[in-house]
Amino acid sequence: MAVDLMGPDLQMRLRLDPYAPRAARYQVAQVDRPSPDLRDAVTLLTSELVTSAVQHCRSEQAMVELRAWMPADVVRIELRAPRCDLEPPFEGEPREYSLLLLNELADRWSFDERGERACMWFEIDRHPHESPLGDGAGTRMPAKSLAS
Repeated sequence: MAVDLMGPDLQMRLRLDPYAPRAARYQVAQVDRPSPDLRDAVTLLTSELVTSAVQHCRSEQAMVELRAWMPADVVRIELRAPRCDLEPPFEGEPREYSLLLLNELADRWSFDERGERACMWFEIDRHPHESPLGDGAGTRMPAKSLAS
């Protein structure tokens, strides 16, 4: 599935503080008016990405870039930051509830690193009569480049 990565529908910077997940949810929900199930899945996963970044952040001044694409066929959300401010999720840790949600709700997701930059992203395919909260569990996709 190809996503036009040239022009995101949303691009903003967030300070990784306790208010960041709420701000991210609000901003992503304003971009598009998909079906309620898709909107709920996208805002939940966005909140989980940002919450994980806040929990693993080492600096009170850390900033991340939130980017969203919402064309007709797929929704893609990215969280980008310097590698030192965005930690990869650790499988097997009990507190990584976000990994369970990503595996269940996203069609593809990954944590990618390139040099000093990191990007955690997910994609949910849009299906006219199908709910992302239904039977289809997401799968992990091989890492993609951070270049854009």
